[in-house]
Amino acid sequence: MPRADDDIVDMPRERAGLPKVLVVLGLIVVLFGALAVGGRSWYQRQVDPPGPPGAVVDVTVPNGARLTDLGSLLGDADVVANATIFRFWIRDKEIDLQAGIYQFRRSSSFAEVETVLRAGPRSPVTTDVTIPEGFTVEQVIARIHDEVPRFTLEQIRAALADAGIRSQYQPADQTSLEGTLFPSTYEVGPLDTPRSLVERMVDTLDAEAQRAGIAEGVRGDDVPPGLTPYQVLTVASLIERETGNPQESPKIARVIYNRLLAGEPLGIDATSRYLSEISGLPIDFESDSPYNTRRQAGLPPTPIAAPGRASIEAALTPATGDWFYYVLETEDQHFFTASEDEFLAAKQACEDADLGCG
Repeated sequence: MPRADDDIVDMPRERAGLPKVLVVLGLIVVLFGALAVGGRSWYQRQVDPPGPPGAVVDVTVPNGARLTDLGSLLGDADVVANATIFRFWIRDKEIDLQAGIYQFRRSSSFAEVETVLRAGPRSPVTTDVTIPEGFTVEQVIARIHDEVPRFTLEQIRAALADAGIRSQYQPADQTSLEGTLFPSTYEVGPLDTPRSLVERMVDTLDAEAQRAGIAEGVRGDDVPPGLTPYQVLTVASLIERETGNPQESPKIARVIYNRLLAGEPLGIDATSRYLSEISGLPIDFESDSPYNTRRQAGLPPTPIAAPGRASIEAALTPATGDWFYYVLETEDQHFFTASEDEFLAAKQACEDADLGCG
């Protein structure tokens, strides 16, 4: 009989497990390679989207913005496909970022965005509007419109008529902002509106008047009692329109106060000229209007112009003197006197010199 172990057939031994590991590793490598290729392709589409350039769009970069702030700005405007990736892509670029309005195309590549940024803004983000001392409301309206054409005349007038914008020194029965728009240079940005600009001008006037001590009233001897801050602003506006020489302003304030104390008309022709400007009628020195200070005693009912800091301070701290009259003796200097005869002689000399005293 054959032996039992003769029936046993030796099977070949199973190969070691190393090849299985290699297969798995190979699959992983292939998988990660595919992911890398796909990820690189996806990333490239974010950096440089396929297809033609999109529509033109304006994007405003505000003052103080950093390069990393652009991700949200450009993402919201659909200029870049991925705001987060752009933020990381742009952060190390050496770009002198300027505030302003830039013109991009939607679906731009990051490189195209960089080119636009390096070229600078299409237009500045801010405009300086300078309001000189002595401007009337009408002159302010014209100046704002000239310097910021996007503010229409109708919009500016609507802002000036807005009951929500008032000086703290403005009486309840006065609706005009005449004399409460502080003359200065204002920076107007893309987010500003006529209302925000007018409000800033009024707030600046209030701050300057408060700094000058308008709440404490006129200081010194021989001043009319009980003048309100609004009346002080009215005096300041008269001073502003009467002289271009701030060194004379306290003297003109003294003449005004001396005449008020004496109950005499101020005789300031600038008030009649102002009435002519706002009414469109010829100057009438015989008018019964309260703006005709040749005939009517007391102050006019409103300021007649925007007073600057020097005029406000002069109205609050008048010079000491007995003067009742002043008249030009040179183009920028007045002659002051308490004598009517001296005044009349000086006035004749002014007329003869054609200084505009007629």
